[in-house]
Amino acid sequence: MQISLRPYQELTIAHMDDHFRKGNRRVILWSMTGSGKTTMAAWMIQRALEYDFPVIFVVRGRELVKNASEVLDRYSIPHSINMSGHWRYDQKKIVQVCSIDTLKSRKNYPFTDKEPLIFLDEMHKNYDDIFETYSDAFIIGLTATPFTDNSQYHSCVKPIEGYELRDQGHLVPEKIYCPHIIDVSAVKIKAGDFEKKQLESVVTSSAVVGNVIQDYISYGQDRPTICFAVSVEHSLQLKQAFNDVGIPAIHCDANSTDKERKEAKIDLISGKVKIICNVDIFSVGWDCPVVSCIILARPTWSLTWYLQAVGRGLRSSPDKHNCIILDNAGNVFRHGTPYRIRDISLEKPSKKKPRVMDQRVCTCEECFYIFDPEEHTQCPECGWEKPKKLREVKSSDGKLIEYFESEEDRQDHLFKMMRADYYKLEWVRKTKKLHVNWVFIQLKKKYSEVFHMMDKITVVPTSFQVSPSK
Repeated sequence: MQISLRPYQELTIAHMDDHFRKGNRRVILWSMTGSGKTTMAAWMIQRALEYDFPVIFVVRGRELVKNASEVLDRYSIPHSINMSGHWRYDQKKIVQVCSIDTLKSRKNYPFTDKEPLIFLDEMHKNYDDIFETYSDAFIIGLTATPFTDNSQYHSCVKPIEGYELRDQGHLVPEKIYCPHIIDVSAVKIKAGDFEKKQLESVVTSSAVVGNVIQDYISYGQDRPTICFAVSVEHSLQLKQAFNDVGIPAIHCDANSTDKERKEAKIDLISGKVKIICNVDIFSVGWDCPVVSCIILARPTWSLTWYLQAVGRGLRSSPDKHNCIILDNAGNVFRHGTPYRIRDISLEKPSKKKPRVMDQRVCTCEECFYIFDPEEHTQCPECGWEKPKKLREVKSSDGKLIEYFESEEDRQDHLFKMMRADYYKLEWVRKTKKLHVNWVFIQLKKKYSEVFHMMDKITVVPTSFQVSPSK
């Protein structure tokens, strides 16, 4: 079956080919949850099959093996599932779908005598064994959140920003509310995140649980919801509290069987269940587009976890216009809104990362709606206008004082948008063989305010003078 690609997906593959031609054998494919990374991988696998080029698709866990296999089946791509006792295991197949855990335990790595094309799903996880075993392979790391150690890779491709996927209708807008925020000021930090036992003690208090329940009643609109808890005990407590007020909720954890998880999804889609409470099992690789509300009851300093959890609700679906995010954890104040432009590094990260609150998030004092002041000058929900004075965020009795962006933050955001557009336009220019000044003319029209910063991105032709806009 021929795979039909969206324009940005075609651009992605063209960029990937360009990086490989330049000798970059390990490339990150960075694209937001719901952008179709597995579909792009399937297209590249189809092409590899035409040349009898061996392919290995590596994931973490049985559920993701199943998901990858289903996508390949959808496009009639013959493949083997490299798993002990699996009926589809066939070492002669040129495409092998593998779990990293199975590869490690069996030490039976396919195609080690060749230079295969390897896809690493959720590449922000640890795949050191793959890099050691396949030192000369072509490796594509698929991820929506490359915010850990990227030093194993040579380059990164990110052809489209999250807000562009949203504006094109591939993802839905977010509506974030923070009526009550869990106070974690007394919780210690351990290994870069909140100490779990102390955090569990805080989040399981009756007052905190009550606020989570009340906020869903007030803002959740009775939508199909995924609730992320700190621990199994916390998740069970939330499930019971929802049921006590007549909201049908269930709990799933790592011990839940595949059948139980499948039934939970069916019940959520049918409306039999409104809320699935869990800890981490639905934060990665679980797709249920009807989910249109996310409850964050787990405070975290992990940007990766935050974006993965929120991403469960951003997929588009018929009659789904947005996703409500009830952020009782206050994670949006640590990490910013989901569609914010972010940067990554291919350098080895330092062991100690500074933990700073995001200063570019605004909270409406009237309806507790969270919005990005780079996109709105007043609350999109109720029309409340923020004062002009810059303030810091505080929390008192569940009521928030808003964040406002500085002029420096706003200029930085515009510069990042201009930089992202530069690389896209440069590819179009080369493809269509346009004059070198075409790119700069387009950018100056759109980003006149920060166009004088172009020299930070690339060398500007002498025939095109870059000067600050008056």
